[in-house]
Amino acid sequence: MPSWPNPHAGTSSPREEEYERVTEPDRYGIVHARARVWTDTLGDVPEVDVETLAPAPRDDQGHLGRYDSGVRLTSPRPGTLPLLLLKCDAQLSGLEAPLAVLQISIVRPEIALEMLPDCGCDACDWGSDDLLRAIDQTIGYVIGGPFVVLRGKGWHAQWHPDGGSSGGTPQGPDHAQMMQLCRGLAGGEDVRLPNGTEVFVGRPWLN
Repeated sequence: MPSWPNPHAGTSSPREEEYERVTEPDRYGIVHARARVWTDTLGDVPEVDVETLAPAPRDDQGHLGRYDSGVRLTSPRPGTLPLLLLKCDAQLSGLEAPLAVLQISIVRPEIALEMLPDCGCDACDWGSDDLLRAIDQTIGYVIGGPFVVLRGKGWHAQWHPDGGSSGGTPQGPDHAQMMQLCRGLAGGEDVRLPNGTEVFVGRPWLN
């Protein structure tokens, strides 16, 4: 796989013109290559199932675009969450070569945990190590467990033992409340959730 250093190491902020430039879109193929490595690695684990996914929309309404190919990996262990690695080649204005993008989801394509690269422009390039680390950490959180995802009306949260993240409108719970709910669910507590909240609690894939 190609690798490159962080072009912004030691600088305070990207230059303005970098936001309008994608110097080497081809090198982002490393995100697809990393997905293949994880697919092969997890596929070698006894009884882990690897299902190839045909091109399809990322959501039922088609608002989130499509992916070009993907895999759905499932563990036979009770309480584990299916892991989806979805690939697409995004066509960007002004570029002949497409930009490889990897989306990491659980259960269904629209339940996205990470999309990499999140932009692809030179200003948002922090080197190949940053991309690979994000992929490995996200997949590691899912298969390592416990891992919790909450989805409410206009808000969302995800939690793992090392931390968590959240986002959404001010009408939803604040970050501290979301993390408290997630920790309770991970611990098997009877948690009172806002109406309409989707809950996904994942247990470890491996011993």
